This record gives sequence, structure tokens and C-alpha cells, in this order.
Amino acid sequence: MDKEIKFNKVLNVSQKKAFEVVSNFEKYKEFIPGCKNSSLIERKHPVEVGCLEFNILGKEYYIESKNILSEDSIEIYQIKGPFENFKGTWRVKKESDDSCKIEFNASFRLPFPLNALTPQSLIDKFSNVVIDSFIKRVI
Repeated sequence: MDKEIKFNKVLNVSQKKAFEVVSNFEKYKEFIPGCKNSSLIERKHPVEVGCLEFNILGKEYYIESKNILSEDSIEIYQIKGPFENFKGTWRVKKESDDSCKIEFNASFRLPFPLNALTPQSLIDKFSNVVIDSFIKRVI
């Protein structure tokens, strides 16, 4: 069974500023807890391939993803990494000149033993910490 992350919030910042934070994954290592490195592997607009490296509870993880950028969204597909599958989408929609709605939705499947043992509440707690780090960076 796939796990899900769903988030949306209206922020009092411009859509442009919020989207710059979300789309510049090379800087994720500066503000996402546990992210040790974030690097661009390839860029052929509108597609970018990047790698994020994490240290979570003393264990090293990495995810290489294909990211498809549009004017206000990013679709993320795992190429290599810890998930059996991962698909996510960031959307940053303009509400007014100085506000926007930011959304993140993802569905993923962990390897069998982890998928069975990882409750949605733990996933929600971890994803809230990560998403809060984006919000703090934006505002």
C-alpha cells in the first residue's frame, strides 16, 4: 500500500519567491533537516536530474530524481533511491502580487518491511518537519 503526503498553505510572499525556494534543490542542504548534500546532475530544460543525500537516524540515504519544471509546478519521479516508487508534485499558485498557495503532494512505497512497519503518523511527523523548513526558508 502506498503512503501519502499532502500539504497546502497560503503564504504572504510572492509566487516567484516561493517557487525559487522550491525549485532550487541545490540549496536544500542549507535548510532541510538531515539533508547532507543536494546536487544537480543534469539540466535540459524543462527536465532536471538531481540527487539528495540524507542522514536519518544514523543511516545514509540518497534519492536521485527526475524533476519536470513548469511555470508553477515541479513533478518529481524517483530514478534511484530508497523507495520502491516515489512520485511527488510541488505547486506554487499565485493568489495575489504578495501571496501564493504552496502545495506538496506525494505518494510512495517503502520496501516491504519498512512499508509494513512505518505508520502514517511517523511519515506525517517527518514530512511536517521538512515542509516547515521550506516555509521558514520562504518567509
